[in-house]
Amino acid sequence: MEQYQGALLRYATRVLNNEEAAQDVVQEAFIRLYGNWGSVMQRGVKVKGWLFRTTHNAAVDYIRRESRRKLLHERQHEQADVFEADPEEENQRNERQVIVMQHLNSLKPKEREVLVLRLQEGMSYKEIAGVLKRSEGYVGTLIHTATQKLTKSLRQAGVVA
Repeated sequence: MEQYQGALLRYATRVLNNEEAAQDVVQEAFIRLYGNWGSVMQRGVKVKGWLFRTTHNAAVDYIRRESRRKLLHERQHEQADVFEADPEEENQRNERQVIVMQHLNSLKPKEREVLVLRLQEGMSYKEIAGVLKRSEGYVGTLIHTATQKLTKSLRQAGVVA
């Protein structure tokens, strides 16, 4: 630990531009090394390289988590601003949201799942295909079919024109 900690901290600090986060990331790398010590040694992997790769991966994970948190915080802030603006609009939005959710629940489970992953989570077709362990073409077809069904259902209910 003493041998590599300084270099790993410098590296992680440069990657993250945040000294406290870098300390957390390096600590995570050492924890992972401790947990995988037997397999790392058994495979004859150079510890230094393994630690830098693990530190890099932990830093990337940290950046992704922080990006998601920031995006979520911004969305919540925007929604709070909208709701504060006009209580009547908030009630209408809530009513429409309940109706849309009811219609969404009438879809088949796979159709509902792909729409949630695409629209709510913002995943790409490729990411959804990875989650479902299906082809991107299948995902595209499923999204298209689900969107058509949902639109038709909402039109019949008078929610959309």
